[in-house]
Amino acid sequence: MKAARQLTIAMLLVVVITALYVGIYMIVDPSGTSLHLPPYLLKGTMFADFLIPGWIITGAIGISGLLCIIAIVRKVYKYHIMIIVQGIIICALVIAQMVIIGEEYMLQYLLLMMGMAIAILGGLLSQSTAYGHQQQQLKNTRK
Repeated sequence: MKAARQLTIAMLLVVVITALYVGIYMIVDPSGTSLHLPPYLLKGTMFADFLIPGWIITGAIGISGLLCIIAIVRKVYKYHIMIIVQGIIICALVIAQMVIIGEEYMLQYLLLMMGMAIAILGGLLSQSTAYGHQQQQLKNTRK
């Protein structure tokens, strides 16, 4: 399952770097001009500018995704649960964005697929971890 861990890290890196880039630019320039975000995207939403969405993207996807990558690399106990949760967070935020804005873009679908793939990989890693523990217990009982 080393390949699954590496693929998960690679996918998370792409999502995290993108989220941190976009989120920080939204915080620094809440008008959205630097990212070429048209102001009409916020019409009908609860946001006056892109500041709050920037913080949400930076925190919920960028920083938490970075913590998830660290947990995977360090093989923190039950890190696969963090992967599943991160995938769900990505999907939830993308769906919320689609609903709130009322427009859909190809990048949103790409991020949605990546979020689902990350959650699925977390599930696969969960099963392999459980299987590995069972094998270790069998070895210990045979001794």
